[in-house]
Amino acid sequence: MPYTVKQVSALTGIGPDRLRAWERRYGVVSPTRSESGYRLYDDADLARLRMMVQLVETGAPASLAAEQVRASHARPEVVTGTDANAAVGASTAGGRDAPGVTLPALPPDSASPALEALVSPARSLDGGELDRLLDRAFAAGSFESVVEHWLLPALTELGEAWVDGRIDVAGEHFVSGAVQARLSQAFEAAGTALEGPVVLVGLPPGSLHALGSLSFATCLRRLGADVRWLGSDLPVDSWVHAVGRLAPAGVVLSAPTPRDAAPAVTVVRRLRELYPGLLVFVGGGAAKAEAVEGILLPHSVVQAAHEVAVKVRPAR
Repeated sequence: MPYTVKQVSALTGIGPDRLRAWERRYGVVSPTRSESGYRLYDDADLARLRMMVQLVETGAPASLAAEQVRASHARPEVVTGTDANAAVGASTAGGRDAPGVTLPALPPDSASPALEALVSPARSLDGGELDRLLDRAFAAGSFESVVEHWLLPALTELGEAWVDGRIDVAGEHFVSGAVQARLSQAFEAAGTALEGPVVLVGLPPGSLHALGSLSFATCLRRLGADVRWLGSDLPVDSWVHAVGRLAPAGVVLSAPTPRDAAPAVTVVRRLRELYPGLLVFVGGGAAKAEAVEGILLPHSVVQAAHEVAVKVRPAR
């Protein structure tokens, strides 16, 4: 029996806004559409949503609750590609660890802000407070250490605060814009490695969550690659044009949410069809729940950057 949004809300206690957020951000359910375009849910969707509610009400963060729901209701999958590795994690890249790469040291507790620190300026929309917070965070350690251990986890906390209704979408956009500006500054400060291998980094069409991708691009640039960050929501034909124009050593697509998986696969297949020898890497939380083609990258942005740097390095 199909259920409408209103019926699902009444049966589960989940408000329509939160239902859409859990669907869009975490991929807990994937409703069908009626002929009129209305979302329709089935009994399996209700079971997933009820489990999600139960986990969140017992104190689990929404992101971890969704991960458990997806794992409990997963369908058998076949992962294809030149490197059919295990799951991809939550930031720009996936869930397995890259061998031989040591993660940067965790900044001292006294130096780094709390992971929930971004919530306060998101509520107040206070630019001075946000600038001081980011100044303190990026002074706590190396760029890699701050991004790995504080920034990306703190952005996850911020997203959960929005899903839970503790902040408004304006606050999330306010903080995300400031963070993107800081990451862009770090990317430019890393300089252009004119003799390094060219690597294209960006997101597939329709994908808008770019902060993990830009963090990864900056880490890779700091390792000596000539990174061209192409940003979010890049059409397939634009990926094809960029590869044809620059003949890169590799391409890295970030697919951070479940809805990004299918567009990423479309890009990968098109590039492989036209450029059979091209290294195409895929990172992002989407690959955890979907069969995503490409060379799958590890969870850590630092490990992912090292893996790409090694694989695109010219043979001596």
